[in-house]
Amino acid sequence: MHAQIMYPALMSRLPEAASGDTHPPFYATPLGVWAIVALWGLSHLLLRALSTPVLGTDDMFENVLVQTLEPGYMLRQPPLYEWLLWSAQQIFGPTIWAALFVKYSLISFAALFLFLIARKAISDPRLAALCAFSYSLYYQFGWNLHEGVTHTVVLTTACAASAFFFVKALETGRLNYYLLFGAVAGAGLLGKHSYPIFVVALVLAALSDNVWRQRLKLSGLLLVPLAAAIVYSPYAWWILTEGLQLFASVSKTMGVASETSHAARAAEGLGKLAFGLFGFSVVLVPLLLLLFWPRYLQRKDPLTPAVRDVARLCGRTVLAMILLTALMIAITGATYVKERHMHPLMLLLPIYLFADLERFGFDRQWRWLAALVVAFVAVVFVARIPGLIAPDKFWCGGKCRHMKPYAELKAPLADLGASEATLIADDGYTGGNLRVLFPGARIVTKAIPARTPPRDTCLFVWEDGEEEPGLPAEQRFDEVAFGEHRTPVSARYLTGSWHHLWKAPDWRTTWWGVAELDPSDPLCR
Repeated sequence: MHAQIMYPALMSRLPEAASGDTHPPFYATPLGVWAIVALWGLSHLLLRALSTPVLGTDDMFENVLVQTLEPGYMLRQPPLYEWLLWSAQQIFGPTIWAALFVKYSLISFAALFLFLIARKAISDPRLAALCAFSYSLYYQFGWNLHEGVTHTVVLTTACAASAFFFVKALETGRLNYYLLFGAVAGAGLLGKHSYPIFVVALVLAALSDNVWRQRLKLSGLLLVPLAAAIVYSPYAWWILTEGLQLFASVSKTMGVASETSHAARAAEGLGKLAFGLFGFSVVLVPLLLLLFWPRYLQRKDPLTPAVRDVARLCGRTVLAMILLTALMIAITGATYVKERHMHPLMLLLPIYLFADLERFGFDRQWRWLAALVVAFVAVVFVARIPGLIAPDKFWCGGKCRHMKPYAELKAPLADLGASEATLIADDGYTGGNLRVLFPGARIVTKAIPARTPPRDTCLFVWEDGEEEPGLPAEQRFDEVAFGEHRTPVSARYLTGSWHHLWKAPDWRTTWWGVAELDPSDPLCR
């Protein structure tokens, strides 16, 4: 979480040690942190949405999924993200604007909750604010977040909020905070199936600490699953109506259904966990080690003997998350472990690290860190621009899916009646972006069956590549029509030229095929 507008005041007023300001500057208040991160999100939203309307990774799949509001959509992922996206689409339509609004709104609230936790763990509010902004130095937050990431954003926000309400429940002993903790836990369960590990880690961290263990209230803890169950109930009902396929689906996704030996799979999964933790830590943790090396080489004496209780709870939660995840991998033999799955494991680590470093009274290092955060944020923003105006391999990789010229399909497909038709897409990228072009159409992909009635016109659209097709459209359609032989009413190719700031219009071309099918074809029904 970060902002291009982290002004010089942040660097000039960073403390030598805890200052206990009674009137912190605006950027070090809850409203200020939320506003700065929201403005940062708005700047990236406008950069992306005004440059290209094309849906990229993950967003395109979700766009096909949320044509209707359902209690559940798939067994592999809970539906809270889809519910939020569907709601946003009632305002923005099935466009990139809706997807980005959901993403950056959630991140701004995640930043707010992380700052509120940091304020309890860190004496100086300015350091707490810098801690919140420094999450931008996690690669998964500072860069990878902008293209892709859907349910993980919900998970991150739910983890941050649940940690805050758990701390409030422990501090105050009030049952209403336990209820809020339970309600947020229910939302976390609706965000990702992996969320419960975070709740267990929080409770284990509290139980392992004498200070927090004495503050746990059994009556409050009993309210947590009750509140969570109420929030989770719509999806729970949907799961029951679908049978117990969820477990088979999760097993397949996590890589536990394999012919490889359990020991080999567990070793592979643990290796991926270690690599994922290291990769997720970049750039933030190595930078802290470099800037604050006297503390880590024991060349500097602390001004206070220990971190605050909340900071200690955050550190123990991180350790509990890592150990629980490693234990689950060892037990299940899961191998589907990636760096982009480490958000809940590493979420509270910066708070602990900043709280620990504050004890040593650094001065210049905090200013350097603030300057590097500002620089990193600015570099990331500028680095995204070339890929939006010059979509070639040098600037945005080989596929550059977010710049594909789907818009050039609109006129020819509209002439075929696509606006009110059933549009069958060969993949999620095509399907999601067809819905952007034709919000009133019924979109179908092989992975996502339609939940709306069939239409009088039915078109099958497939992406054929960037080379001019060597087969007639009818023959090519027979190869891509989901493995079944069928004869179209008609078929043709369509082309689209990629926009580039300085290259000729035909420098890169994508070919699509479109086949009109009989509306009575089972594929159209």
